[in-house]
Amino acid sequence: MMNRTWLLMKTILKMHYSRAGKSNSQIGLLVVAALFLIPLVFFYLSSLREIINTLYDALNPLGQETVIIGLLFVVMHVLLFFMSFITVLSAFYFAEDIISFLPYPFHGYQLLLGKSAQPFIYLYITSAAIYLPAFLYYGNAASASFFYYIIGFILFILLPIIPFSIASILLMFVMRFVNITKNKERSKIIAGIASLSFIILINVVVRLNTDTEMMMQDVASYIQEKDGLLKLITSFYPPAYFSSMALTSGGLLFFLGILILTGIAFLLFISLGQIWYIKGLLGTGNKKSHKKTTGTVSKHIKKRSVWLSYIRKELLVIFRTPTFLMNCVIQSLFAPVFLFIIFMLDSGTSVTGMMDIFSTKEQLLVLFLASMFILGANATSYTSVSREGKDWNSNLFLPLQPKQIFYSKIAVAWIINLIPIGLILAACIFAFKLSFTLIFIWLIIVLLSSWFTSMLGTYLDLDNPKLNWTDEQEVFKTRMIGLIAVIIEIGLFGLLVLLVWNISFIQGLYLTSGILLILLVTAILIIDYLLKSKLKQNAHQRI
Repeated sequence: MMNRTWLLMKTILKMHYSRAGKSNSQIGLLVVAALFLIPLVFFYLSSLREIINTLYDALNPLGQETVIIGLLFVVMHVLLFFMSFITVLSAFYFAEDIISFLPYPFHGYQLLLGKSAQPFIYLYITSAAIYLPAFLYYGNAASASFFYYIIGFILFILLPIIPFSIASILLMFVMRFVNITKNKERSKIIAGIASLSFIILINVVVRLNTDTEMMMQDVASYIQEKDGLLKLITSFYPPAYFSSMALTSGGLLFFLGILILTGIAFLLFISLGQIWYIKGLLGTGNKKSHKKTTGTVSKHIKKRSVWLSYIRKELLVIFRTPTFLMNCVIQSLFAPVFLFIIFMLDSGTSVTGMMDIFSTKEQLLVLFLASMFILGANATSYTSVSREGKDWNSNLFLPLQPKQIFYSKIAVAWIINLIPIGLILAACIFAFKLSFTLIFIWLIIVLLSSWFTSMLGTYLDLDNPKLNWTDEQEVFKTRMIGLIAVIIEIGLFGLLVLLVWNISFIQGLYLTSGILLILLVTAILIIDYLLKSKLKQNAHQRI
């Protein structure tokens, strides 16, 4: 049985990550992106080390330094839980290739384990980027023993299992009944929106039920006992408490406790998946067909300009295709929606004061870099060409110029970016209560930033498109272009922001905004030149 499971895992991973028939140009782009990323990695690691060392020095005299590890495990479990929602939906239900495995002699739990391999890769990469350096820096600050590092690395292996299992069980239960409708397309959209709504609801309920005065009283009482803050932080979530105590106190019982909890979560995932998973997939291939008469079609035919027609066509494809809707629209809203909810619920002096600690120049730079990160993560631009798949070559026969096609695609990505921009704008107005002048200047800059990220993503996708896909998920999950785009954008503008931040003679809102505008316009002109050159080379050829 396990041999079949391992074979299925390897087959699925090979299908997703095989480089057969792929261009090597993406490797060059990764090298360039890594060069931009290196300074930011050093900045991230040094900042994290400084934060942990400062917290340890402050909490150690009080006997509360273990709360650092407790916070680390709580944050990691929450983050991995939210990530699991997205990856489980994509891998278990939205991927078309799962249907092709159903005729084979696999049990439900074997299909689950096979499809879990790819999500676990993302979870372990995230854990390695956050947990491992924090765990190592804490161990160095505490002069930890050899067993601390052994237990810490074992806990790293176990870390994603519980949050992934909980998210998977919840989604399998929901999808078991959602798919009874026998409407695959609608089920995917409902499930995607419901998952976002569920996560937001949890966040709202937790924050609304937080009594600040009572919390301060609890902190005062817990701080009087050793590891009291650790118990306060992790008391609501036993896995974080057991992991923290096993790592900091070296308690064998706590280590056995987290092993038992992880084993129970995994067994529940397997056993409930055996019952629910395949039943949740039933009916996923059925679609309702609607016959259209000539008269019905003619009513919807209107004369429009070429630009508007192509933009409208692209938007309809995105919003009517569940996979594209989830990855291009809904998934890109997670970060701005969370920020909006958090800031709107905490719209008191604490949030307002958060931005007041910065000068006007620094406020603009912080907003600019945060906006660039959120906009750069939108998948609409860097899947502009690949979304069309094998139908791309039909554009060669349409009476359209290449620039009409590509600038329409850029405009579509820019339009979809207006949604997160609107949420950030609302947070700036109602939560941060920033000045009108700052908001107006930031809005101009962020609209230009959106155009740049849309152009860069489209250029990268044109340079190395994925057209021979059999499952829409392959456009998003088997490529590195999204990561490359974010690294280039954040790496390039992150370095520029650091320079502007530390140059003392650059002060004031207008001088800072002028420099950012010049940099953005220059970047847009450069990428515009590269895109036009690329179009001249192969726009009228088969990609």
